[in-house]
Amino acid sequence: MATKNPNSALAEAIAQFNQQLPQIGNKAELLRLLDKLALLPQPIRYHYKQRWYLCSAGLLLSILVAVLTYQLHADTLLYYIAAAMALISLIPLLIALHHIHQLNKFTKQLYWQNALLDNQLTLLKKADWPPTAHWLQQFAEFKRGNYKREFKQLIQGQFTGSEHSFAYHYWHFHYVNRRTEVSTNSKGQVTTRVVYDHFDRYGLILPFAYCRNLFITAFAAEGIKGERYSSDSGRFNKLFQVRAADTMQAARFLKPAIIIALEEQAAALKQLNLAFSEQGELCISFADKNVLDSQPAYGLDQLALFRQSIEQPTALPKLQQLLNTVHQLLRHSDSNF
Repeated sequence: MATKNPNSALAEAIAQFNQQLPQIGNKAELLRLLDKLALLPQPIRYHYKQRWYLCSAGLLLSILVAVLTYQLHADTLLYYIAAAMALISLIPLLIALHHIHQLNKFTKQLYWQNALLDNQLTLLKKADWPPTAHWLQQFAEFKRGNYKREFKQLIQGQFTGSEHSFAYHYWHFHYVNRRTEVSTNSKGQVTTRVVYDHFDRYGLILPFAYCRNLFITAFAAEGIKGERYSSDSGRFNKLFQVRAADTMQAARFLKPAIIIALEEQAAALKQLNLAFSEQGELCISFADKNVLDSQPAYGLDQLALFRQSIEQPTALPKLQQLLNTVHQLLRHSDSNF
């Protein structure tokens, strides 16, 4: 019986493990997957050195044929032969690069799954999403985009603080603006073209019963209503615009401790908005896409070190800072009413 090529065997194994990854629900299952990886030939990497040499030689030969054909004014058929030789040499290289990319992608996804587990986060399948229609109605944040609006990702989380605990959803929202560009060339001819601008916003949604109809925005969306309010902090007023249905409520909410907490949070997250809805929900939004980023220090070719990093708690510092800020808001607001 013929022995399977090691590179092909590794590609098949990674594809199988990649399918199992979304099903992992706890750290024990994740460690069992690492046990399976330990059964593969070590270190876990593709061996393409011989392929690099052969393909490089093929490319050099095809270039040499093309150059000689040009210099000798030979039949153009040789050009096609040189092009075919180059293509034949490139295909194995592209396959190799694809396999290496898939291995790196799997490594990062495995580590990110570990980060989610360590931070009590669950990536929700679309079938398990809560109804999002009421969010679209409640919050002006989700009325951006004149052509397309959609949630790309929802992650469920749980925070436990010293005084307050709360469930929340981390969301990724994508929207598209459609516009028409008109240009005139040197002959005075006018042309138009349709342009689609794509944008992404990220944030949290959670229950917040202590404040309603208050909007604190650094990147306001259209449709926010209410009276303008200014705090006693010049720095805060430069960072945010505040609108409220009741300015007295805004004054009660924006205690000095909360103002300081929001100023510090605005330094960490770009285009930070907070919207407290009539229904008692808080929508926090921002432009930063790396709040849940977590990169492994080691690859699977150093499996023992990779496993050690998995066994240690994985921090998501930007998320933790944001959750601590929310906890501050709750702690300083629960006596308002």
